[in-house]
Amino acid sequence: MLLQYTAPESDIDAQLVDHYEWVTRHYDAGDFIAAGHRHPRTGGVIIARAMPRGRLDAILATDPFALHKLARYEVIEFQALRTVPELAKYADPLTSAARR
Repeated sequence: MLLQYTAPESDIDAQLVDHYEWVTRHYDAGDFIAAGHRHPRTGGVIIARAMPRGRLDAILATDPFALHKLARYEVIEFQALRTVPELAKYADPLTSAARR
């Protein structure tokens, strides 16, 4: 997911602690795999574990940035067919159609 700030930096900064706590809860729950800031500071990136889109939308709706209308999310769905060995458990198995 790409997070794009839609508010002044001062408004973003005022919600950072709550946003970081939200991210941590979803790491602990196993929902998120990686997260970080974009450079320049225009938003962030979160890589989530595969899940039904409705569940992901419900999670995103609880982000303090979303609750306070400070950012919007762009969800980019993809099928991870190849990964480095450390991320192999997140890869989708290759089907015969995908191998062509």
